[in-house]
Amino acid sequence: MNTNITKRIHINPQSKGSLGKSFEAEFRTAWLDYHGIQWNGSDLDDRHHSFADRHPEQVQSYTLGNDDDSKSTLLGLFRNVSRSDAPVHVIDCRAQADGLIVQALESLQLLESLATQGIRFTFFLFPSEDTESMNNLLDLFYFAGDRVDYVIVHNPAKVRTNLFKKSNIEAELKKFGAKELTLPVVTSITLLAIKRAEAKAGRKLSFAEVATPGTPHLELMLAGEMQWAMQQMFRQYGAIADLLVPEQQVPEVESQPEPAAKQARPKHPMLNLGE
Repeated sequence: MNTNITKRIHINPQSKGSLGKSFEAEFRTAWLDYHGIQWNGSDLDDRHHSFADRHPEQVQSYTLGNDDDSKSTLLGLFRNVSRSDAPVHVIDCRAQADGLIVQALESLQLLESLATQGIRFTFFLFPSEDTESMNNLLDLFYFAGDRVDYVIVHNPAKVRTNLFKKSNIEAELKKFGAKELTLPVVTSITLLAIKRAEAKAGRKLSFAEVATPGTPHLELMLAGEMQWAMQQMFRQYGAIADLLVPEQQVPEVESQPEPAAKQARPKHPMLNLGE
């Protein structure tokens, strides 16, 4: 892997919706914030703009039109990324935008031109039980090859039959250094409560906001579940940090001292998301 990476672009370009792409990105940006890693982002979901609504100061919305319009839009987006001082840029894509994105990346030679500036992509890929979606994942891999890094995100809440496990595509991706994440299953009760809190607040709420102790958004038990989910994801992000941020930005692994013999310690301390 190129050790001269100065900036990372995260993108989830798959065509299929309802895989948990925006759900995962929200945990990831919370992890970046928790470690004080500067980031900005782009919202390519012109139907919902949830990512930009949750992070209005950091995320810019873009609308993809036809082939020519989308190429111009994406060229402008990546030019802005190359000029930014933030070491991480997070792109949340809408469903069915993969063709436009791949076409722009290919025709503008963006993977190569950005690499000369020390900017490398990380593709977030979501295996599913849908054959068409898996073929799309394969197409993305064949297009990008070793020019990008890969994070495979498993979503047990959405996928019951894992066509990816033990498949040829899994073996090939692992040869290219792909790492894996597994999303926590959050109860529908908590997810519905978040929607209700957003309606009451009149805006979208970040996961960090709803999980922060002492805020009025969720009752204590439901906020506790979001804290638990954050803990599950933060540990996993820490283990693959080299694919998420430039080398100089990788957080130090926090040592876990052994508890004193007579001192009770919680096994998983609550994250301090209020800072």
